[in-house]
Amino acid sequence: MNGSRHPRGFVRGPWPRVAAGVAAGVALFIADASCAEDPPPFRQGLWQFDRSVGSQKLQTKECTNPTEDMKQQNALLTKGGCKFTPSTRSGKTYTFSAECTITAPGSAPITARSTSALTVESDGAYRVEITTTGGGTSTNETLLARRVGDCPK
Repeated sequence: MNGSRHPRGFVRGPWPRVAAGVAAGVALFIADASCAEDPPPFRQGLWQFDRSVGSQKLQTKECTNPTEDMKQQNALLTKGGCKFTPSTRSGKTYTFSAECTITAPGSAPITARSTSALTVESDGAYRVEITTTGGGTSTNETLLARRVGDCPK
């Protein structure tokens, strides 16, 4: 995962860090070819990402192709043992869930469950609302992503 967009330690304490990591990954999830409802592709370019978890906020800009990032993130999470439900569509919103079991060094395994709703505004903007529960806590995250221009030459 890209360190600038998916910071470790975004929130304090071991479980919130795990939840934030899973939520960040799930925020970038895109259904694989076998799923019935795939979001449309997003355009390559300079993107701004505004992420909030509780009262903590982070803004980053990156030259990227969100569609390709989503596919790569999905592959990494699947390889790591996460299980995803097929996405479903209602209008411009795609909803999906993930369950991941994480074992941190020296800790017991923690199972995190996330439900994400990705709303497509256009091929240059989307919003993701993520709820993650596990380890006795729950987090809510919002990611606003928008293409702000072409990548610098």
